[in-house]
Amino acid sequence: MSDYKNIVGKPIKFVSSNLDNAEAEGQIWYNSTDNAFKNILISEAWASAANMINTRRLMADFGTNTTAVAAGGDPVPSVPGNLTATEHYNGTGWTTGGNLPQGMFNQTGAGVETAGLSIGGGDPPGARSVKTFEYDGSSWTAGGDLTEEREGGFGFGTQTAAVCAGGESLLPPGVAEVNSTDEYDGTSWTAVNNMTHERYFGASVGHTQTAGVVFGGPSPSGTNVELYDGTNWTSGGNTPSTQKNGQAASGVQTDAFLINAGDSTPTQTNDTSKYNGTTFTASVDTANTKSQIGAGKQAPSTSTAIAFGGLVPSPARVSTTEEYAQSINVITGAAWASGGNTTDRTGHRLNFGTQTAAFSGGGIYVPNPGYTDEKRTEEYDGSSWTAGGSMPADKGRGAGFGVLTAGVVCGGTAGNTTVDTTFEYNGSSWTAGGALNVGRRYQAGFGTLTAGAICGGFPSSPNNGTETEEYNGTAWTNSNALNTSRQTADAAGGTQTAAITFGGENSGTDKLANSEEYNGTSWSEGNDLSTPTKRNSGGGTSVPTTLSLGGQSGVNPPGTGQVEQYNGTSWVTTATMSVARSQIGKMQGNSASGLVNNGANASDTYIVTTEEFTGETSAVNVKTITTS
Repeated sequence: MSDYKNIVGKPIKFVSSNLDNAEAEGQIWYNSTDNAFKNILISEAWASAANMINTRRLMADFGTNTTAVAAGGDPVPSVPGNLTATEHYNGTGWTTGGNLPQGMFNQTGAGVETAGLSIGGGDPPGARSVKTFEYDGSSWTAGGDLTEEREGGFGFGTQTAAVCAGGESLLPPGVAEVNSTDEYDGTSWTAVNNMTHERYFGASVGHTQTAGVVFGGPSPSGTNVELYDGTNWTSGGNTPSTQKNGQAASGVQTDAFLINAGDSTPTQTNDTSKYNGTTFTASVDTANTKSQIGAGKQAPSTSTAIAFGGLVPSPARVSTTEEYAQSINVITGAAWASGGNTTDRTGHRLNFGTQTAAFSGGGIYVPNPGYTDEKRTEEYDGSSWTAGGSMPADKGRGAGFGVLTAGVVCGGTAGNTTVDTTFEYNGSSWTAGGALNVGRRYQAGFGTLTAGAICGGFPSSPNNGTETEEYNGTAWTNSNALNTSRQTADAAGGTQTAAITFGGENSGTDKLANSEEYNGTSWSEGNDLSTPTKRNSGGGTSVPTTLSLGGQSGVNPPGTGQVEQYNGTSWVTTATMSVARSQIGKMQGNSASGLVNNGANASDTYIVTTEEFTGETSAVNVKTITTS
C-alpha cells in the first residue's frame, strides 16, 4: 500500500460506496459494502446517437464531432433529385441549417461549422460540377469554381485555405479518375502539384492546407495513403485491409480516424482504424455496417469521432448516427423500449402522469362503429396497464395535464359534440371542475391541477385556435392568445409560467414547424421544429425537458417515429420511436423518463402498444479488481 502511494501520489481510500468522477480518476479504493477493491477503466466504444433529420448518403461533411455539418447528398430513392438540406449536429442531436443553392451529391467538404465549403459533386446524376459553395453557419453563397469538374474528390483545410484533390471527372471520351489538385484561397482555385495516384471516393482529413491526408478509394488507388504538405504529395503507407470506397475520416494528419472502411466487394464493412501519420492500428467496430457516410472531419484527434448517414447493404439510405469516445464514463444513448400494451381499446388521448404512474383514458377506436367517446380509463405502474376510475361522463379528443393523483382532463368531445367540461382525478375517483370559457377539442395542455393551462384547439371559430386559458384548480380564466392558430394532439410541455407548444395544423397551413413559448402572460415565437409536423404530441415537466413526438410530416404522410427535444433554445433530434405513430395523447413524463401509448400507426390503424423513453445517461466505468 505504501508503494502504491509513493507511485501514484495518493493512498488507497476505504469508502462505503464508489467514488464519483472527480475522485475516481487514477485512484484505487476499497468499497466496504462490496468488500472489494475498485478502480475505473477508460472505455472505448461507439454508441448510437440521434438520427439525422433527412435520410441521405454521399453528402458534403465538415466540422467536428460536436459541431458537424452535413449538406446535400442522395436521399431515399422515392425522393426525386438531390438534397439541398443542411443539418447541424451539436453533440446531442441534429437541427436544420440553411439550404444549398442547388441540390448536390457526392461533394467533398472542408472547414468548420461557421466557415465551411461544399466542393464539386454531381447534379444532375451523370454530370460533374465545378461549383463551390461557402457556408457561414446559417446560409450558403457561391464561391470560386474549381479548375475542372469533379465529384467524389478529397477535401481538407479551411474555408480560405482549402485543398480539393482527385475525384471523377468528365474527360473525353468518358468518365475518368483524376489525380489533379486544386488549392483555394477563399476566392479562387489554383491548380497545383498532382497526387501520385488517380483516385476518388475515399476519405480525407486535414485541419490546414499544409497538412492533409487522403485514404484509399477503389482501384486504381486501392489501399494507398498519400500525405500533402502544402506543396508535394508523399506516400503515407497503406490502409490495413483490401481496397474500399465510401469511407469517412476525422482528425489530423498525424492522428486520424478512418471510419467504416466502406464498400469491400461484395459486402460492406464496419471496421475502423487509427492512423498516426505512418501506420494504422485497429480500433473498435461501429455498430452499423454501411458506407458512403459522413463524419466530423475536423475532430481534434482520435479520442472522439462521429459517423452519420450512409448506405446499408440492402442497399438503402439511412439516417443513423454513431459517436465514438474514449472516456472513464460509460455513456448510454437515449432509447425507446417496449412497455405493456393497453387492454381492449386504442386511440384514447387524455393522458397525464409519469412513466411509472401514468393515466390514459377517454375516446377509443374500434372497427365498428369507429371512434367513440368513453368514460373508461387505465393506469400504468411502469410495467402494465390496469383499469382506473371511470370519468363522470364520456369524453375524448381533449387535453390532460398533472400527475396520477392530481390530474385534469378538459374539453374534447362527448358523443362527437365539442364540450367545455373539466374533470379532476385524485388517483381513484373523479370530481367536476370548472367549465372552460370556450369548449374546444384537440387543444394542448400543460402544468399542474392547481396551476395548469391549455392553448389552441378546434374548431378555430371564433377564436379557440389561438386562445389560452389558465386553471387554478377551481376555475378557468382567459390569458393572452397564441400568435399562430393551431390544433394538435396535445403537443406542449412545461408549467403555467414557462411553457412551449409546437407543430400542429390550422386552416391555412397543413403542417406547422413553428413553436411558441409562454411566460405565464404572453406567447413569443421560439425556434422551429426540424420538420413541419401535424397531429404530433409532446410533453415535459419544464421547457428544456420537452419532447415532440411522432405526428405526420411530408406529403400524404402515414405517420412518423421522429422525436425531437427542445434544449431551451432549439429543437434537436433524439432517439426515434420503434413504432411510427401519430394522434398520440400527451407524453407522460419528460425527456429523462417518459411514456407514450396508443395513437395511429403508419397504416393509419389505431394501436395498443406502449413505449418507454430513457434519456442519455452517463456513469463511471467502475472495475472490481481481482487476482485473476
